[in-house]
Amino acid sequence: MFRVYFTSRSDKELAELPQELKQKIFNEIKVISENSFLHHQVRKVEGTKFGYRLRLGRWRILFALFSKEKRIEIVDIFLKKGKEDYEKRKHLLR
Repeated sequence: MFRVYFTSRSDKELAELPQELKQKIFNEIKVISENSFLHHQVRKVEGTKFGYRLRLGRWRILFALFSKEKRIEIVDIFLKKGKEDYEKRKHLLR
């Protein structure tokens, strides 16, 4: 099982969401923390070493996965508007 950490940016975004959506996001994060490689909506973010995204309808949960450390860092939660959304956020994925 992976430990999950939230950045201040993702915390802020999460706080502004409706409770129902927050619960869905927490449920999906729990699933990926138990086994992120088997989740059918997780994809690697091109051009990053540790970056992945989780699709939840039109919402995206951007996270860095550190396998050796058994750690997932949620870096951003956003409503996808276009392909350029990932380009804008790549710098968040060390």
